[in-house]
Amino acid sequence: MESPRIRWLPGADKVRARVPDINDGVLAVAGLAEGLSVAGQSRSLATIISVAAFAGALSTAGTKFAEESAEREVQLDLIRAERRLLSLEPEEELAELTEHFVAKGVSEGTARQVAEELHAADALTAQLETEYGITELISARRPFTEAFSSGMSFFLGATVPAVLAIVVPRPWVEEYIVVGVFISLTITAIVLSRLGQTHVIATIARSLLIGIATMLTAVIAATIVSEI
Repeated sequence: MESPRIRWLPGADKVRARVPDINDGVLAVAGLAEGLSVAGQSRSLATIISVAAFAGALSTAGTKFAEESAEREVQLDLIRAERRLLSLEPEEELAELTEHFVAKGVSEGTARQVAEELHAADALTAQLETEYGITELISARRPFTEAFSSGMSFFLGATVPAVLAIVVPRPWVEEYIVVGVFISLTITAIVLSRLGQTHVIATIARSLLIGIATMLTAVIAATIVSEI
């Protein structure tokens, strides 16, 4: 059973949504750092990694803004369409809502009564929830706040390999970055495990395996490119 303390933790869903962005920042920039190190690009390593961290954060923010904006536009189109249908065909919409509850196992009479009461209270909300599963409308500012949160989360993760690439002596950069990545992924995996009430060891193992695969891919790609 889920712990009440975790279930009612304020902002738990928002934190859980940002963890993948942090991991993306860690792995993307760390993979780049490892690849450049293997390819022998030591002179400009710190500069390239710093720029990559900033560019990655902007890209992540832009992607999230586009996603949230598109979803909001879809919601607005559905709202306009439902308002028009409720205005032109209120009985048909009420019948659809009744059928929805009947399909859930509610008797015809009870389903009709519930549908009528929901329509009387807020017909538009009832239709949006039952037909499209929309329980929360996206506000005009949400694309901006989500984009900022995603971008900052990516940048936060990217600062781990970026800082290591800047402050650690060149001969030890690769090793320190790997250690930094493992520590970062372990921390975020523990956070995800606690918020999602999943097995800690399994969550950490899965996160580290993804990290190892990402780093190895970057190193192999860099090695191939450097030999061409």
